[in-house]
Amino acid sequence: MGEGFKLPVLNGLGKTNRIDNWWSQPLIMGIGLTITLIYTFWRLFIYDLDISYHLNGNTVVSPLFSPNILEWELFNLNEWAKTAPNWINAAILIIWIPFGFRGTCYYMRRVYYRSFFASPAACWVDEPQINKSLGYKGEKMLFIINNLHRYFLYAAIIILLIKWWDVTHTMHFNDGFGISIGTLVMAFEAFLLTMYVTSCHALRHLAGGVLDRWVSGISKLRGEMFRKISIINRSHGFWFWSSLIFVFLGDLWVLAVNKGYLSDVAIFVI
Repeated sequence: MGEGFKLPVLNGLGKTNRIDNWWSQPLIMGIGLTITLIYTFWRLFIYDLDISYHLNGNTVVSPLFSPNILEWELFNLNEWAKTAPNWINAAILIIWIPFGFRGTCYYMRRVYYRSFFASPAACWVDEPQINKSLGYKGEKMLFIINNLHRYFLYAAIIILLIKWWDVTHTMHFNDGFGISIGTLVMAFEAFLLTMYVTSCHALRHLAGGVLDRWVSGISKLRGEMFRKISIINRSHGFWFWSSLIFVFLGDLWVLAVNKGYLSDVAIFVI
């Protein structure tokens, strides 16, 4: 047996022999997630106004409140909304789907384990003593919800399809069919979300991960899908952050137009 080597770790929270800025990534990501949670709480529970606007007959809905199910005639939700408590809005009713999908995401788990629990904060960096005392317990108790990720994926796909449907609503003008700046903003947000969902680890497993071989027929097709998803899966972290950031940029766009700080214009109408 060959001799092992000692990892550059010193005992104590954040102790290490690493000389690079290992702390910068978990710090920046932790700040980003904290800002996200604070803004979402403010927008959903404190200032849930100005969630959409109209331009010459079209409708542009904030990505944070899309789909706006309280305007649906389906299940008489639009009628129910008239008698619902004042604090109820569309985002509150559907937020559990995107939050559930993102919160149980394999990439997201790595982010908040490192940023908030320092478990560990980075490779070869020591973790808190309480983590050592508890030991690894697996994803149990509260974290057992992470095992529902694949089911949140199915619900997220439905939300994604409805978001693209909402994009088409931005293209119907009184004078015909066209595209506005709002259309581009909402379409780009939907595109980024599409890339995030389709690069999902669970979707890749669903495509072909459960098969032993990809040799012929449907299994060969599923194997090819697995390979294609694997390519974009390499950038899953990028799609996570870019899609998340643009949800809030899209919401700020809608707010700015409603407040008169910015103006939406039709680029062309046919």
